[in-house]
Amino acid sequence: MSTKIVYIFFFVSIFTFQGCGSGSCNVVPDRSFTTNINQAEHLSVFSTNGWAYADGGYAGLVVYNTGTQAKPQLIAYDRCSTVNPDAGNKVKVEGQLIVDPVSGAKWLLLDGSPAEIAECPLKPYSVGQNGNVFYVQN
Repeated sequence: MSTKIVYIFFFVSIFTFQGCGSGSCNVVPDRSFTTNINQAEHLSVFSTNGWAYADGGYAGLVVYNTGTQAKPQLIAYDRCSTVNPDAGNKVKVEGQLIVDPVSGAKWLLLDGSPAEIAECPLKPYSVGQNGNVFYVQN
């Protein structure tokens, strides 16, 4: 009976760590950067469900407001597609999805999770706030 449990644990462990686990999804190269997100340059992101492209990261950034216009809560992802990151394909926002025009892969704008074709989420970045200015950094 205990041998059976060991085998079950072994196979469950293998399947758990295969695929797009925490190690295999770190596919977009790291670049050290800090980008300021302010209303003067990125007005659209400050509306409810607003988004904007910004400089930074490996292939640029998608910045999205999960909050409201009165209380923005910004999140940011790298624009580099995780389907073939070596190619550096830039994803683009289409409605509530982020799309890789080359592979056809899609991610949810809300949290960067894969929606179609892609197995790995978009690379997220840390967003901080200092007064009315938000900053994205790696």
